[in-house]
Amino acid sequence: MLTVKKKVILLSCLGIIPFYSDILINLINNFYNVKLFEQINLVSYFYGALISSFLCGMQWIKFIDNKKKNLYIPMIPSILLWISFFFSDKIFFQLTVIISLLWCLVVDISILNKVNKQWFKKMRIVITLTAILPLLYNLFINKINRI
Repeated sequence: MLTVKKKVILLSCLGIIPFYSDILINLINNFYNVKLFEQINLVSYFYGALISSFLCGMQWIKFIDNKKKNLYIPMIPSILLWISFFFSDKIFFQLTVIISLLWCLVVDISILNKVNKQWFKKMRIVITLTAILPLLYNLFINKINRI
């Protein structure tokens, strides 16, 4: 039987898989010389935006419960994400997803410093960095290879 801690770690690790979807699609396309799913090359970024918005909502509840005055702080990434998605370049949206995931990590760490959950703090750092790596690869390395 899994403890709550193990369930959280397992679900968090499984949640990283979609961040690697763009890389997997590119590998399949290059290996088999096909153009499978070429039109959905931003899947991992949309997923990152969704996850970031979810994290912002969770943090917002914590700010409300603790009667903090700066209720806007957890919502900044979510607002910027959706504005950048609808009104800016694709690259700005991609950078905003990466920055918002980092922002959520910083806010979570500041909240967790007051709680004795060091394992969760360490896990959040590892999970966030593991999620951001393929986004950075898709943004910079993959673009260079296409040129």
